[in-house]
Amino acid sequence: MKRDIFFPEADIPVVVVPKTYPDGYTIGWHNHDYCQLVYACSGVMVVEAEQSLWVIPPQRAVWIPAGISHKVEMYGLAEMRNVYLKPHCSPHLPNSSTVVNVSSLLGEIIAYMTTGRFEQGNTGEKERLVGVLLDQLKIADQAELSLPLTKDKRLVMVCESIMAQPAENKSLSDWSKSLNISSRTLSRLFRQEMGMSFIEYRNQVRLFQALKRLASGQSVTSVALDVGFVSLSAFNRLFKRHFGTTPGHYFKRID
Repeated sequence: MKRDIFFPEADIPVVVVPKTYPDGYTIGWHNHDYCQLVYACSGVMVVEAEQSLWVIPPQRAVWIPAGISHKVEMYGLAEMRNVYLKPHCSPHLPNSSTVVNVSSLLGEIIAYMTTGRFEQGNTGEKERLVGVLLDQLKIADQAELSLPLTKDKRLVMVCESIMAQPAENKSLSDWSKSLNISSRTLSRLFRQEMGMSFIEYRNQVRLFQALKRLASGQSVTSVALDVGFVSLSAFNRLFKRHFGTTPGHYFKRID
């Protein structure tokens, strides 16, 4: 399904569309003729596109090129500030979907572009601000925070089970016996198809599931244990490796 985007001014190739969605809301599969930065200043989004799955907290966003089908699920109250760009103004931006860090400056520009002050500004002022926004997108750090999806039937069985029950501690050896293949073969499949080891994949799933629960207001300790981390400190270490701070400080900073 294709969704059209209205650009109020022909000379301004970027528009920011603010919308608020409740917990559990899903925007089904669709695409645009325009590039999109899927961004929310609150809540957590799950974005699926190009055989990958991303769980996106505030201060992160997903860049989606024009024409790419995607869907979005909301966890917690999601205040979205989607940025749409005409393809001709983004030749130096990624040509595949990816996660980017949203700097304080980029976040403030996006927020300002939803205000009446921006709408009432003259064309020159708007063009200059759009230029800064594009520059910020070009230099935005890409974040390695995705779950690849696979069509290999053996891996699908393993991955779907881990997604449904992240706390389950079934080992690589246990799974290889269930699938009637060697541990070495299963390990190689994970590397080839998913680009990561079995343990790395399971930890990534646990982190993703934790983000969704934290966005819904659950306590850090209960979330850490519920998704399978052996301790709060183990969860904090992995979270800090990805986000630069502990989950408690991260969501407190967002609030």
